[in-house]
Amino acid sequence: MQTDIQMRETVDLRNYLSLLWRRKWMVIVPTLVAGIAGFVITMPKIMRPLYRCSATLLIEQPANLTRDLEGLVASTSLQERLARLDSQVQSNEFLTQIIDNTGMRDDVATRRWAERNQKKYPDMTVDELVDLKLLRYLRQSIRIRAGAANQIEVAAVDYFPDRCYALVRNLSSAIIEANRSVQLEQLRTTAAFSNSQLLDYKRRLDEAEDRLETFKKSQANRDARPGLVDAGNLSRVQELRRQAADDEDRYQREAADARASLRSQGAAFGSLDDLLKTPELSGPLNEAAKLEKNYVRQSLLEVGQPGVNSQATAIQLARLISGMRDVLRNALSDDSGMSGDAAHAAENYLIAVAQSQLAETRLGEYDRYIGEYSQRVTSVPEADLELRRLEQEVESYRTLYSAFEQQIVTSKITEAYESSSAGERITVIEPPQRPIKPIKPKRVPMIVLSFFGGLILGTLGAFVVEHHDQSFRDVKDTEERLGVRVVGTIPNIDGVSREGSQPTPEREAQAAQALHQFLDDSPGYQEFRRTALALLRLDQGGPRSILITSARSGEGKSTASICLSLTLARELPHERVVLVDLDARKPMLSDRLGLDVEKPLEVATMLREQRWNDAALRNGILPNLTLLPMAPVREGAGELIAQERVRWLLGQLRERYDRIIIDSPPNLPVPDPLVLGPEVDAVLMVVKAGSTPRQTVRRSLDLQRSFKDNVYGILMNNVSEALPYYYSYKHYGYGYGKKAR
Repeated sequence: MQTDIQMRETVDLRNYLSLLWRRKWMVIVPTLVAGIAGFVITMPKIMRPLYRCSATLLIEQPANLTRDLEGLVASTSLQERLARLDSQVQSNEFLTQIIDNTGMRDDVATRRWAERNQKKYPDMTVDELVDLKLLRYLRQSIRIRAGAANQIEVAAVDYFPDRCYALVRNLSSAIIEANRSVQLEQLRTTAAFSNSQLLDYKRRLDEAEDRLETFKKSQANRDARPGLVDAGNLSRVQELRRQAADDEDRYQREAADARASLRSQGAAFGSLDDLLKTPELSGPLNEAAKLEKNYVRQSLLEVGQPGVNSQATAIQLARLISGMRDVLRNALSDDSGMSGDAAHAAENYLIAVAQSQLAETRLGEYDRYIGEYSQRVTSVPEADLELRRLEQEVESYRTLYSAFEQQIVTSKITEAYESSSAGERITVIEPPQRPIKPIKPKRVPMIVLSFFGGLILGTLGAFVVEHHDQSFRDVKDTEERLGVRVVGTIPNIDGVSREGSQPTPEREAQAAQALHQFLDDSPGYQEFRRTALALLRLDQGGPRSILITSARSGEGKSTASICLSLTLARELPHERVVLVDLDARKPMLSDRLGLDVEKPLEVATMLREQRWNDAALRNGILPNLTLLPMAPVREGAGELIAQERVRWLLGQLRERYDRIIIDSPPNLPVPDPLVLGPEVDAVLMVVKAGSTPRQTVRRSLDLQRSFKDNVYGILMNNVSEALPYYYSYKHYGYGYGKKAR
């Protein structure tokens, strides 16, 4: 079982090799075309070579600083320095300096580009376009990257090696010259900015300190003037307020009772309220309101002390009320329309209203003082918050002011430090070298890749064409599609299978040698032995006359006729075998074997005259093999192969020979095989593997059978290319040893 698997794997591999060999030109041509294209494209005239030049710069570490200066002088990392250098190199001023130093403006190609594109940019001159082109080019070609241990690599790419070298050389020099000046300029810019910010934050700091001082003074003034109500006398004040509220309620009830009495007596009191607005009563009433306010203030001051002042004020209030009563009594007595009781009730009503208003005034004063106390109590957290906010604002502005002040000092010290020899320096440790070889294109790899790509493309194309090929490629496919047995294959015999030039003795000797090699136990001879044995197994010892034809020319029928006649002559040494060439238009027998055929002595003459002539016969390389060749017939070839003439010739041949092999033309171009086929015992069709379309072979086979169904089998040609293992002894595990036995 394992042997079968290995055999199938070998067959598959050799099938692929055979396919590639058969389609070799489909593989070779794309490979050569792709390789030549890669060679041409990578030529300097088409793909311009690109050169690269580089230099290595070292950023020297600054000298060690004292501990006091370490915090003042700013230190930068390699990445920060690299970013600073890259920004510097990409600036227009720096690149313009490089352009001036290298003379790139004189480049003819760049100036021509500017002249061609000036119409697109009418606002720009040719020189401006040249600068624009060169700036863009330099930004793309110049590269700066960090190396090891504070090293920086400066590189450039260009189409011209000299200009590339000049670019890197000038670039390195310009970086060294501009590095310190740019750094110092940045320090000066930082110092100027810090000065402007310092003045701004100084102003803000002064304003914040003024706001804080003003707030503190306001809080101090408030604390210096405490209110009459505090936490110690709040309960007593609230008690006095309740008494004032009770007095107001009592006087309002008295006024209501007096009004009710007046209403019961039928007295009109609509104008009584206006009496309180008269000057005689409004003045004392206002004076009494002031005394009430003074009484409240004095009572608050005298809480917990003898109330001397408040008592005196109370006495004054009582006197004012008594005076008001006298004024009311006199005013009411003058009103003749009011009785004595009504006048007394009106007096009591007005006095009660006045005392109610005074009690309301006293109650309002107590509420005011209590409200002031409540406001002081609730405003303390807000004042603290405002104070902290103002203090924080002052501290923030003071910090920023100090930071910018420190920045100014640092910038001045750093500027002085960088200006000295102890500061950062850049030196060249690996100068640029003029490039010798271009970095692009890589000609050899690209050409190799082109060949490889063409090989892959050709191989894929060969497999695609093979997949869509409509020809027969193996024995099994042929037998299944045609329904006819493949009785053998046709080998490729050097010296016989190819058309030669003019017949010569040397040519005939070479053909004879090739036939001897064929008979010397070659794989091709063994294959034709199988064909001969298959023919001889037919009824009555096999067919005496065999016609070999094909669908079209070039299929290998002449080679098949020669090999089959040789094999039959070898296998049947006691029988006489004759090989007849009846292809009048393109006879190949004489050409293959190098025979010099004279027209009066060949088969065409015998057919025309129907007269046998032994002089037309030629001896083969075997004693029992005879050849009957034909010379090309220029006129009347169609009339030569007629049924009557063919029957006469075959009759003559049957009388003289035991086996007759006829090499005929293809049956699709000319009908000669259709005439010959019914007159012979068997017909063999030659099919060239991998070449003849299936439909062509099927049409040829059907046409031959339509005249007589005596097609015995198929002889396949070109199988050695379609199946390269077909003739190999080793494929079947058999071969000659070192010693013959």
